[in-house]
Amino acid sequence: MTRIAFHLAPALMLAYGVVRLVDGLDGQHGPGPAWTVGHLLFLGCLLLFGGVISGLHGRVRATAGGPARRVTAGVLAAVSAFGLVTFIRVAVLDIVVGLQAADAAEKSMLADRYGDVPAVLPQALYEIGPVFFMLGLVGLLVQCAVVAPGRRAPSALRPALVAAGFVAITLDLDLLPLGAALIWLALAPLTGDRHASSPTPAAVGGPA
Repeated sequence: MTRIAFHLAPALMLAYGVVRLVDGLDGQHGPGPAWTVGHLLFLGCLLLFGGVISGLHGRVRATAGGPARRVTAGVLAAVSAFGLVTFIRVAVLDIVVGLQAADAAEKSMLADRYGDVPAVLPQALYEIGPVFFMLGLVGLLVQCAVVAPGRRAPSALRPALVAAGFVAITLDLDLLPLGAALIWLALAPLTGDRHASSPTPAAVGGPA
């Protein structure tokens, strides 16, 4: 399943980007069927990125190295996972708002009402949380490039492609298909490398 996530997560992101472009042909995004379908694709994409984070973390742990390398991988995975949870919250709230709203004005009102739900963390942290997902994911790819270089594509290019994809999406959401394609190009070769999935028992139990 982890290997599938390396393909399916960016594929669903790309599909969401296309649906979003179609949704915006009338000059606004949602509410309506396209908004709901798009955000369901987005939610599926984010859930699958959990498998990507796990796979990259396992890839680093499966290589020979000291405890510092493993601790770094764990921290990066935790940072990315935290950001991913806040991203998932955004997708879920957008789906709920889209299903409840009758028009764009009500959608905006409901989005403001649910802005701090759940009221566990400061709203500002919810807003910047997705950045942690992006930074953690790029950090894991950088570490993979250093400790487990792949044979199918220049490993140093992978974090650069993912970073470029995230930058494109951040600059303009209409560039979601392009950003998703760049991320897909970076992640797809990892499915053919030996350490793309979870660490082997020998690697986990081996010397630090």
